[in-house]
Amino acid sequence: MNDHSAGRRLIELMAGFWKTQAIYIATETGIIDALDQAGRTTATALALETDTDPDALARLLLFLRALDVVDGDEQSAGYALTAVGELLRTGTRDSMRDHVRIYGSHFYQAWGELAHCLRTGGSAFSHVFGSDLFSYLNDHPDTSLAYERAMVAGTLFFSEVSDVHDFSTARRIVDVAGGHGALLNEILNANTAAHAVLFDAPHVIEEAASRPIATDHADRCELVPGNFFESVPADGDVYLLSRILHCFDDEACQDILANCRRAMAPDGRLIIIERLLTQDTGSSLAQGYNMHMLVVLGGGRERDETQYRTLLDKAGFTTVELHPLPLETHLIVATPR
Repeated sequence: MNDHSAGRRLIELMAGFWKTQAIYIATETGIIDALDQAGRTTATALALETDTDPDALARLLLFLRALDVVDGDEQSAGYALTAVGELLRTGTRDSMRDHVRIYGSHFYQAWGELAHCLRTGGSAFSHVFGSDLFSYLNDHPDTSLAYERAMVAGTLFFSEVSDVHDFSTARRIVDVAGGHGALLNEILNANTAAHAVLFDAPHVIEEAASRPIATDHADRCELVPGNFFESVPADGDVYLLSRILHCFDDEACQDILANCRRAMAPDGRLIIIERLLTQDTGSSLAQGYNMHMLVVLGGGRERDETQYRTLLDKAGFTTVELHPLPLETHLIVATPR
């Protein structure tokens, strides 16, 4: 008998978009939330609740069961969400719904034009939507909110950052391009004496005003709008760059790092959180995100440890520590030289 494993593997690889769209549509059309509210229900009952075709929905639920998004069957008690499916619910603290929404829509469309990246080296997102990602987000507030929430949804490890780095002596923490302040919020929760600055583009800071960083830590966190290519808030003793440098090419990274270097106190620390490229050819998220940065941002890329050390050295920093975090991310600590 011939070994068909290679052919099966290729079919599974080529059918990856089936999974993306099945999960995206189940989330976007309210099927996931309806399952959550029902607890456990049949495809027939769920079709009535969601105004969908019963046969089509039954097929989708069978596929979602194969993907470990739901469990159960039509014949017995019906279907219910698994732990994976529960991450897709609306309004829960650990929800990854917005992550799925933007990956299944805007990013999905951009990846459909991957050939543009290979021909030009530029961003497929810009090719599809007519502007770069950050300009597009600035012009589309609803998508900007979904994007920021998606970035938070992909950072469930933020609560562990204070476990691997000691912020107890920090006086003024500046989170550069910190979005809605999810990381900073976790750090301030764990370090009650620290004060902080959340720094990002004006429209992001406006959105952050209603987030926990502003409502829970109004007395310890200042929200400051600006452009990190021009300057960053001064006199911090800790500067955070969480998944920022991978958005840009080396030249732009040097500008960001130089502004942090000029602004920070002489005894300051720079903390970078990024995925590190390795030679591992297995299931590394970093390899996929390296391509994703090309597709969405053009000049963005993931880097290996040596490349980050080189960037930091050129900007006047010395790399002093490196700690692993979940989801193949690392925390890099550098000090001004």
